[in-house]
Amino acid sequence: MIHIGVCVLLGGAAFCKRKDDVVVMNNGDHFTGEIKSLAYGELVFKSDYMDESVHLDWKKVKTLESKDEFIVTLSNGDRIIGVVTQGKKENDDDKTFKIVSTDASVEVSPSEVIILGQQENSLWNQLTGSVSYGFGFSSGNSATNSSLAADVAFQGEKNAIALAGSSQFDSQANAKNTNRITFDSQYARMLTNHWLAAALFSLLKSNQQELNLRSTYGGGIGRKLVQTDRTALTTLGGLAYSHENYTVQPDNIEQVRSNAEALVGITFSTFRFSKLSFRSQTLVFPSLSDLGRLRLSSQSNLRIELMRNFNWNLQLYENYDTRPPVHAPKNDLGVTTAIGWTF
Repeated sequence: MIHIGVCVLLGGAAFCKRKDDVVVMNNGDHFTGEIKSLAYGELVFKSDYMDESVHLDWKKVKTLESKDEFIVTLSNGDRIIGVVTQGKKENDDDKTFKIVSTDASVEVSPSEVIILGQQENSLWNQLTGSVSYGFGFSSGNSATNSSLAADVAFQGEKNAIALAGSSQFDSQANAKNTNRITFDSQYARMLTNHWLAAALFSLLKSNQQELNLRSTYGGGIGRKLVQTDRTALTTLGGLAYSHENYTVQPDNIEQVRSNAEALVGITFSTFRFSKLSFRSQTLVFPSLSDLGRLRLSSQSNLRIELMRNFNWNLQLYENYDTRPPVHAPKNDLGVTTAIGWTF
């Protein structure tokens, strides 16, 4: 009665996740508590007697049982909402993962289950993200550099949103200071198991390329080519519009430009249990209003875990322009290292 009263006061099931989920590992370890999520081959589990959640290897889970509903994503792209259990088939040593919904019951192999998300989670609890900071100094040329980055993402049953921002600053004696600021936002909605609609908006300020600000708006259709518990590969095609404001040039070249562009993109990510993750996205913008000009934006991030939720990041970024409209370098290329925290 007390539990029900608290749930009502807090506003419903979003705060009433049961604490009697059961997970048994292949080696016999037994856990009772709350299944938080499954992603990248890690089952996140929390018990009242644990200070922090534990990350379990999904391939080593023997049995699982919960009375709560989860959003289950399968490797074929299907998303099913239902109560989940895992065990062995009768007269068979093979494991089976069972999803019981209001309409039907589905049985699949555990290897086909790539994501579990709590159906009754609040929006705040469904957010994932990271913050990282790096700093460097060289006494030989009195050079300093710093980088700050943050990102946050939301994954729903059909919709996904990702926001990211970064700032780099470089200073060196007897040389011009440079800074680079970025903001990227992306939205995707699944249309079928493999096809999706996507939209993006980004901002870039780069002293290296004499850019006061470039804003890019784009959208298109994407397809998931690979989707497993550890690896994903998605392609995107569509149209984009960019508005550019360049630093004033000595010869009074036009500083403000607007461009209609095609959009071609590819995103790749892979994860190795408990230690390493890698994500890369490359977007290519062939100009439609200035034929022959082509822009490329690429970001790759390697993350190595140091301890739980703390990691070391190596990021490679590049913005390339085959034909800048002002006298400026074609390429803005850099590498940053930082210590980060994920949530």
